[in-house]
Amino acid sequence: MNKREIIDELARDRAVERMAGGITRRPIAGELCDLCQIVYLYLLEYDEDKLVDLYVNGQLGFFIVRVLLNQYRSAHSRFYYDFVKWGRMAAPVELAANKGNDNG
Repeated sequence: MNKREIIDELARDRAVERMAGGITRRPIAGELCDLCQIVYLYLLEYDEDKLVDLYVNGQLGFFIVRVLLNQYRSAHSRFYYDFVKWGRMAAPVELAANKGNDNG
């Protein structure tokens, strides 16, 4: 099995989404969908031989959980910079725009 086939199987089984839901204890929606997409992208960019080796040795699930935890909890991760940080900065702009709208 090659890397693309492994990732395709993970995506069809929604394995990353299930793992993310278990870690966050929240339904997969909004920014958590983005978190899962970042993990899939990470897997696609990861070295093929190493990924296949993890899969063959039954360690891929542990690896994915570690990547999810690092992305979700770290203030230095791609997920934090792309979604959490900018999401927090955008919230006041949305509130200010809504306050100026007095349409009853």
